[in-house]
Amino acid sequence: MLKPDITAQIIIFGEASKFQEVSDFLQQNYPKSNILILDKNRLNSEELDKLEFSQNESVVIYIEQEHKADFGIKAAFLDKAINAKAAIFTLPLQNWKKNEFNFNEFQLQDLYKIDEISPSKLPQKNKKLLVTGGAGYIGAALVKYYSASFSEIIIIDQSESALFFLKEEVEILYPNAKINCCLADVTNRQRMTGIFEEFQPEIVIHAAAYKHVSLLENELEEVIKNNIAGAYILFYLAETFKAEQCILLSTDKAVAPKSIMGKSKLWAEKLCSWFSQVSDETRFKTIRFGNVLGSTGSVLPVWKKQLEWRNSSINLTDVNASRYFFTLQEVFDLTDVVLESEYSGKIFTRINEHQVSIKTLANLYLYNRSAEIRTTELKPGEKEHEQLIAESENIIEQDSHFVILKNAEIKDDFPEELNLLLSDKMLLQDKKSIFENYKV
Repeated sequence: MLKPDITAQIIIFGEASKFQEVSDFLQQNYPKSNILILDKNRLNSEELDKLEFSQNESVVIYIEQEHKADFGIKAAFLDKAINAKAAIFTLPLQNWKKNEFNFNEFQLQDLYKIDEISPSKLPQKNKKLLVTGGAGYIGAALVKYYSASFSEIIIIDQSESALFFLKEEVEILYPNAKINCCLADVTNRQRMTGIFEEFQPEIVIHAAAYKHVSLLENELEEVIKNNIAGAYILFYLAETFKAEQCILLSTDKAVAPKSIMGKSKLWAEKLCSWFSQVSDETRFKTIRFGNVLGSTGSVLPVWKKQLEWRNSSINLTDVNASRYFFTLQEVFDLTDVVLESEYSGKIFTRINEHQVSIKTLANLYLYNRSAEIRTTELKPGEKEHEQLIAESENIIEQDSHFVILKNAEIKDDFPEELNLLLSDKMLLQDKKSIFENYKV
């Protein structure tokens, strides 16, 4: 724990419920300092531009929040603080003891990391949940989050080690959860049929997918098999076994896609929408996320490895590139909304006004580290900027956090083109032509 050396300006930021208490404490200990309370809920881009820091003399106290969301505006504010050479400290909310200097040096993970996932209180006790890709970063987080909500959770993953360690973790940390772990490949129709026959899940969340954009640019056949054919098998079984809901987890890379991975997820989104039209009993829905902070598909684990390998620098592909970042808390909040919605065939995403530049993320990641930033260039398939909403999509409902979209109409020849794309009799070059040229 640290006692900040404060000379001029103190800015308090973060958990609003502790503002006054922390402000009073700091005023007692630093009576000559100018204390500014900044409520991120009232902070917008215009106000942020007007905010002035005392160069080399400002101290930011970030009061860690239990509900970790709104990463974009926090990142923009803290990046501005770093550029003004402000000192940044984190006050861990759960360890705050009045009249004590229990501050830590700021780390990026303070804005998004959840040390232990608290189970959701969403009432689904008489229903079974099936999660594909359930041992992956997002899938496993959803398993833990819904551990107390469902009567049983069926976890499907093809990674034996990841599945084994998730089972061990859930049994220790969430002992009341009833889980069944199935080592299975979603593209194995026979195996997946057996799982649906045995468990008859009411709710299905499809998180299994290949995700690494640049790697997948040379793996079209595997991407079609896993991201599209795998989705088809799952949707078909959800409809056949009369699941109440089937939810596809998608990505902003499916909007105006440039990459093979993004195009495959667009095909999967359209497939989900098509099933919603032909199914009488199952509601098919899509959740579209941005980059989920800390996930295996995000840049943070890559930077961590780069520092382990060379200990001096991280790679930044494009100083102008920006992304929409989601915290796990926002994943949970959005999934709760989707599970409770009566809509079918719609796309759900989060209203996120603040794209974060990769340069800003790098600055926050390297705060108080001696490593440097090495600028490279965009990798194959990567875009400079992403979108969460396509120009062809219409907003049918929204509030301050979430938006529900109506997808563009499904073309009459979509089923025919899909069958050709997934056919074992088609040559890869013909599949490639359909995949690249058909306007999904």
